[in-house]
Amino acid sequence: MIDHIDQPLPNAGFDSRLHRPEARFDAWRDSIGVIFDPALDPCATPTRFYAKVDAALLGTVFLGRVDSVTQSFERSSQKILGDGLDHYLVQVFLEGWCEVEDCGHTRIVRPGDIYIIDAAAPLSAVDYDFRHVTAFVPRDILAPQLVQPDAHHRRVIPGDTPLARLLYGYIKTLDASRFDMTVAEGEAASGPLIGLISSTLNLGPHTARPDPDDKAVDLAVLKMVRDHIEMHLADPTLDVAQVASAFNLSRSRLYRLFEHQHGIAGYIRQRRLRRSLLDLLDPGNGAKYISEIAYRWGFASDTAYNRAFKRQYGCTPKEARVTRMTMHVCGVKDESLHNYERWIRELSI
Repeated sequence: MIDHIDQPLPNAGFDSRLHRPEARFDAWRDSIGVIFDPALDPCATPTRFYAKVDAALLGTVFLGRVDSVTQSFERSSQKILGDGLDHYLVQVFLEGWCEVEDCGHTRIVRPGDIYIIDAAAPLSAVDYDFRHVTAFVPRDILAPQLVQPDAHHRRVIPGDTPLARLLYGYIKTLDASRFDMTVAEGEAASGPLIGLISSTLNLGPHTARPDPDDKAVDLAVLKMVRDHIEMHLADPTLDVAQVASAFNLSRSRLYRLFEHQHGIAGYIRQRRLRRSLLDLLDPGNGAKYISEIAYRWGFASDTAYNRAFKRQYGCTPKEARVTRMTMHVCGVKDESLHNYERWIRELSI
């Protein structure tokens, strides 16, 4: 995306004060709409609205600071299917706080905490008079380093834990230093950031093991099995028995390794659905039949694929494709976007 590594790190942003008071929230909604749908409290005065974004690209990581007033943020299934963003968002609050809905419960995010959003999952949250910094990290870079890559959506890691303090401080430092960094320095800084994120997410009650040596072995085996699955997703014979045979592992061991992904069969199905979704939403595959995509990723019939897809994403493959096509047509005006918005669009499928 950036060719000249000795150039200053590219920065971009948005400032509602550049718009007329009565148009400020509408401008913000159009801007941040590349990832979230915002809404003001009905009692709020739109003409007093304020929002400011300062963003930078650090190699493959997008770093953005947002300063704004109380509002809700939604990321619906339709938006997920429409934009295809496949990243983890690692967010820290410098000021204000957040309430996020999680299966009927409300989680609270305060300054110092580490807050994780999986862009591939729906979200409903309210941010209160806030300033926060968010790192967008590609799933294909971070997920291979995580014990449970799909278990972190809406996770809040308390700021009083040592690794959370380190990660919080590092993100704050990156945000404060980015105006003085070159492209090469930004790329170099992204590596430690990703490593610190993975270490923080991998440490917790859900990953604890009584024996550190056993944990290390499990992590190594899990990575090898995942790599094997990714390489053979298009093979219709890929199943639990094939993986067990390839690694000389028992079914019970495989299930224990993948218990947080609903077992290995569930993990294989989930990865096939995700890869099929990427193909389905790719404008370059618009001429392909949906059945071609289904068969390519190991589904034996249209019926089985449609049923599994709807269970996972809440709509049919055809509906998902129509949603993406609509969003793609609406994106034709990209030349009018602020740079940070264009960067987020370029992160998408």
